[in-house]
Amino acid sequence: MDYLDDITAGEENRTLALRRVLDQLAHSENPLLREMATAVQHGQLTLRKAATSPTYGTELAAPFQTFWNVYQRMTPEARDDLASRSRLPE
Repeated sequence: MDYLDDITAGEENRTLALRRVLDQLAHSENPLLREMATAVQHGQLTLRKAATSPTYGTELAAPFQTFWNVYQRMTPEARDDLASRSRLPE
């Protein structure tokens, strides 16, 4: 079983999207996020453990909170547009 399958329930598109995010984080300007993403990619750390750790959890939560604040203010149409632009090609 792939190390991301427990998060993505084995859904190929979700796993691919998560791998892309980890690749982006591995090249981030944030050294903690680079370290975390690289450790997850190399199987040295699970994403669940990283997200709940005091070291990486705060670093991961801050950008998500920013996104969530913007998302909550979006109209349903804008949310649909964002979702359609975020889908991976089949």
